[in-house]
Amino acid sequence: MSKTAMIVIGVIGVFISGILIIGGYVVSINNSEVSLRVTIEAKQTDNTSEYDNMWKKISQVAQVTTAQKDALLEIFTAHAQARTTDGGGLMKWIQESVPNVDTTTFNNLQNIITSSRDSWTMRQKELIDLSREHNKLLQMFPSSLVCSMLGKQKIEIQIVTSGKTKEAFATGEDNDVKVFN
Repeated sequence: MSKTAMIVIGVIGVFISGILIIGGYVVSINNSEVSLRVTIEAKQTDNTSEYDNMWKKISQVAQVTTAQKDALLEIFTAHAQARTTDGGGLMKWIQESVPNVDTTTFNNLQNIITSSRDSWTMRQKELIDLSREHNKLLQMFPSSLVCSMLGKQKIEIQIVTSGKTKEAFATGEDNDVKVFN
């Protein structure tokens, strides 16, 4: 085999190797973007489910505490009426003990609210972090070139927040320090 043929074969080999390396890189970037896109979409669906579950738990436990409050009100009312109908109510009132109030359900409600809100916040943070990774892939060189050639675009995520939070960030101030209005 002549020197010229060997050089041509070598150049073709280097060219084919370069194309395979570039092709492998494009496939790798595409797979990374698709993986992040699918994960973000699944996380948004999961967040919908998590949000729904959070509010259902809080609502249902709050309904239990409302029923418990109504039952206690009925007990206290009957207890007070029994004292005043027999005569000598003041003396009986001093000797009687008032029924104990079980606040376990209210404590459970507070724990459920706190843990559910913390869990919800963590899900939102996870979604934001996934979006950050995806955007980084779309914007950093050289992956940005590959993503733009493949028509990949930023994913809009939905972050659930409150009007109070939006107002605080719009004005740069949050002066409401009252826990109860």
